Amino acid sequence: MGGLAILWMGAAAAIKAYRAANPPKIAPECRYGPLKKIIFPEKQYQKKTFAFEFPNDSPPTFKDKMKVYFIYRSNNVILNLERDKRVAQALGFVEKEREITPGIYGFTNSTTNQILTMNVLDGSFKLEYPYQTDQMLLTPENLPNKASAIEIAKSYLSSADKLSTEIEDGTQKVTFWKISYDGLQSVNSQSDANAVRVDFSRKNLDDYEIVSSVLGSSPVSILISGSTVSSKRVIGVNYKMVNIDRESYSTYPIKTVQEAMADLRAGNYWPISDISPSNVSIKKVRLAYYEPFTLAQYLQPVFVFEGNDNFVGYVPAITDQWLE
Repeated sequence: MGGLAILWMGAAAAIKAYRAANPPKIAPECRYGPLKKIIFPEKQYQKKTFAFEFPNDSPPTFKDKMKVYFIYRSNNVILNLERDKRVAQALGFVEKEREITPGIYGFTNSTTNQILTMNVLDGSFKLEYPYQTDQMLLTPENLPNKASAIEIAKSYLSSADKLSTEIEDGTQKVTFWKISYDGLQSVNSQSDANAVRVDFSRKNLDDYEIVSSVLGSSPVSILISGSTVSSKRVIGVNYKMVNIDRESYSTYPIKTVQEAMADLRAGNYWPISDISPSNVSIKKVRLAYYEPFTLAQYLQPVFVFEGNDNFVGYVPAITDQWLE
């Protein structure tokens, strides 16, 4: 009896170990039905010839499904306009707004000479100030260091009720810039700068990076001057962040990496960073989520291919059978 018990326990342990190493496959849910294809910005590019140089001559392996997240957008223009008017007033824009195009409104602060453009359909906005023609900004009186710049930027967003947890829990990148008559140029140190920019990136989704249509850009950036005049402290803002509901998602099947590589060879990709040579050697591929700046309803995954001469291309990851 003792021997049978030992055998039984050994068999049970072996079965448990096998199930742990080989969990049953759960089919993708696909609760949202067929998804609309990702709409990338229009861009002219020439088809390339791709070679793949992965470690051990083998591409990485990925899971066979990923989450697709719901993007909340309100389509009530009137309510959205009232909301954004309150944001504009909090930022010092009390004058009557003007409609530029349907859903796009402009606000002017004649005192500070600032212009605020708001898209009430997606909640994005842009603040502009003619800093190139402001002689007082060329020689900064009090240019903030990195830590102070982050605090100024967060305070600005908080005053507009735009400092979401997506921003606070993400990362901040601080860079120094030089304002000149020729425009805005990046510089290496604070001593060479007369402006500082804070870029906010949202936290990853399930350890996957959220990428955009501009390489190295973030959905939120704030340009800060060295002026001691409070109205000239923030001189440029770009805020374009979709509202992702991290609790509302459904799993969908994704392509194999081999299928994504075939799409790349066939020219079914979008280059975020293109190069002139017609031959590209791909060194790395990973999965990420693409943040759409068009009126999309869902956040979808993409394969990110990286190659020589800073080539970077996106291939939609969801299988074609689930795309409209």
